[in-house]
Parts: sequence; C-alpha cells; structure tokens
Amino acid sequence: MKFISSREIRSNPARLWELPANDDAVITVNGKPRAIVVAVGENLEETLGSLRRAKAATALEKIRMAARGQGLDNLPEKEIDAEIRKVRTGR
Repeated sequence: MKFISSREIRSNPARLWELPANDDAVITVNGKPRAIVVAVGENLEETLGSLRRAKAATALEKIRMAARGQGLDNLPEKEIDAEIRKVRTGR
C-alpha cells in the first residue's frame, strides 16, 4: 500500500493513475491518513458493496466494544426486552 500526500496529488494528479491496478493508496493530509483509494476492477457496485459491508462491520464492532466497556453485554434478556419496548413506544 502506498502513501500519497494530498499536496502531491494536487500538484501531480496522475500520480494516482501510476499505481498498479490492484494496489491501494492512502491519501494523507499533514501526515495523517485521510482517505483510501481502492481499485474498482470490473464491477463498481460489487466493490462499493464490499466497502460498505466492511465499514458497517467496523461500526458494529465499535458498538459492541462500547457495550462491553459499560457492562451492557451481561444484561438479562428481560432487561433487553424492556429497553426495546421502551424505545418502540417512544416512536
């Protein structure tokens, strides 16, 4: 994986197209990762779907970790059902 600064892309946008077709690149701003450039390949929708699933899985794992940190992973089923009912009636 290559790291390319946003400044380098501004001054030489063709730098992205010089990457091998199956290589990914990380775009940095002030030395910090900001975006990932991924080769699309043959099927744009398939690539986008894969990226969205990966982002959703990462978000779900963060939620699970936060719940574990708060001890919510040990709630009894009755309390979980009560919380769900409370939220649903508030809609």
